[in-house]
Amino acid sequence: MAQSVHVDPQSLPTVFHLSGIFGTGTGAPATTRRFSGAVAAIRAASAIHADEGDSRLREHAAALRKESRSRSAADDLPIRAIALIAESIRRTRKLQPYDCQLMAGLALTEGRVAEMATGEGKTLVALLPAFVFAMHGRGAHISTVNPYLAARDCEFAQPVFALLGITTGLLEERAPKPKKKAAYDCDVTYGVGTEFGFDYLRDQLAIRAAGGARPHAFHELLLGVARPKPDTVQRGHAFAIIDEADSILLDEARSPLIISMGENAPCKEPAPYLLADQIARTLKHGEDFFSTTPHDPLLLSDTGKFRAHAALTDDALPHLRRVWTHYVEQALHARHRLHRDVHFIVTEGKVVIVDEFTGRPCPDRTWRDGLHQAVEAASAVTITAENPSEATITRPGYFRLYEKACGMTGTAAEAASELREAYDLNVRVVPLNRPCRRTELPDRVFMDRAAKLAAVTRDIFERHGKGQPVLVGTRTVANSEELAELLSKFKFPFRLLNAKQDSDEAEIIAKAGEPGNITIATNMAGRGAHIPLPPQSESAGGLHVIGLERHESARIDRQLIGRAARQGQPGSAQFFLSLDDDLLRRLGPTAAAKFARMTATPEGELPPDTAAYFLRAQRSVEHADRNGRRALAEYDRWIDELKQAL
Repeated sequence: MAQSVHVDPQSLPTVFHLSGIFGTGTGAPATTRRFSGAVAAIRAASAIHADEGDSRLREHAAALRKESRSRSAADDLPIRAIALIAESIRRTRKLQPYDCQLMAGLALTEGRVAEMATGEGKTLVALLPAFVFAMHGRGAHISTVNPYLAARDCEFAQPVFALLGITTGLLEERAPKPKKKAAYDCDVTYGVGTEFGFDYLRDQLAIRAAGGARPHAFHELLLGVARPKPDTVQRGHAFAIIDEADSILLDEARSPLIISMGENAPCKEPAPYLLADQIARTLKHGEDFFSTTPHDPLLLSDTGKFRAHAALTDDALPHLRRVWTHYVEQALHARHRLHRDVHFIVTEGKVVIVDEFTGRPCPDRTWRDGLHQAVEAASAVTITAENPSEATITRPGYFRLYEKACGMTGTAAEAASELREAYDLNVRVVPLNRPCRRTELPDRVFMDRAAKLAAVTRDIFERHGKGQPVLVGTRTVANSEELAELLSKFKFPFRLLNAKQDSDEAEIIAKAGEPGNITIATNMAGRGAHIPLPPQSESAGGLHVIGLERHESARIDRQLIGRAARQGQPGSAQFFLSLDDDLLRRLGPTAAAKFARMTATPEGELPPDTAAYFLRAQRSVEHADRNGRRALAEYDRWIDELKQAL
């Protein structure tokens, strides 16, 4: 069998030595210093591969596979593997990986998080570590944030890997077990992160049903019968490549994956939920219930508890599953904290949660402890039965199962300390392939939503008139529909993309950069969305992104404006804010009173320095969220220790 191309470490520049003598920083210049020698070695090896036939490349891949499974694998194996996959990319996709993409791939093979600016080609980068990991023959899992991206990326990767004899599988949601098992048996498996987690939970249930993790020899000898083999689909957790790593590991850390018993059938005894909702309508804030801050739990006061118990009926009493006041407090939360077309939508008579980070509907997700039923009661739809959970795991808990995990995102630098503390993942900031040409205009602040939307409409009208495409990002479905209604009055042509209208997502995203196009979208047009720009749109200034309000995380704001000015193209971005934005309410009534004394222009616009209050509120929320994730991580560790002790 042919031997792989081997690059002698002694022949490489001094900056790259396999003993790990690199720069210690994590910024883009440090990344360049660390990997410049490795990139040169990859280019040299790729030049040799360019003169070889396809069959010869497959022989090299087979030799690398054999070497990687031996104890004598050379330290430069990742360099030779990346050089090989880079040549396969060039042949099958007619693309030559940029130096920055090679650096990102090398960082991922080390088990790091690579921060790459939006538009720098993370889909291609994922192939590099995936090929290196696949050489070990234990499976490499590439986790994406939604099914559309998983299918798109898998389709891109399949011919690249096939040329080198590497199999590729797509993990489809709700696919039958044999199909899922076939996907996991491939060298590289693409899928949505939550689906990987749910499959793990289903496997744990299958193992439990089979009587344990493995057959016991004593059991076999005594009875002469082996225990049934668990009907599982996953074959272990060796390597994970997490796309949008900060979103999965941080933003969604507090949303556990849960498998419940039974289906979401109608509740046979809905009386407690309906009665709690009726009572919640009559209770007064500050008298019957209270909260320490605007986002702390709503709790009944002594007066509220008295009124709740006085209203409890004999019809509801026998069907209580928990303390009665908990039903009422959940009903209060449903009425005052969870809003239709913001936190959920109602479709076909069912309450469907909207993911606050991606803007996507989550039909398989429900709130726990009776909260989902409280929302159904408040929304006047059929109340479903509570299903006890059979198995659960947090997203961070699942990805900690892997022997080596790495990730990519456009927004990791500001979360570097938390990623290092919680996951032992260091961040590498990858340099840009081309200088960024995005113009970020200063935030504009208005007295109220009406003044803000009027200004946004004027701005859209002006840019539409000169042929510049505009993408308006909103936090909620309700906000997107409010702006859509306003634009309709002025006969503006636009496309709307939100949790209610997502059937044409791929087409809407693909055309959002066309000259003069106006697109209104929730966070669905944020992470992973690539908006191509024709030359006419570039001449008109490129894509202009309007943020209709600041998000609770600055990283999500960066993802939104990152849709503009990708790969050296022109583009611009600006946020339009108002004093009734949800983020500002977190500063409390004192801040609201201070803003009310400010002098606005006739159009309702406030001085530019008012925007600083929004950023201050954003930092405050981020700090609270970070503390919440830290507390959850401590709880997870305690649970793990308890399991080990038991």
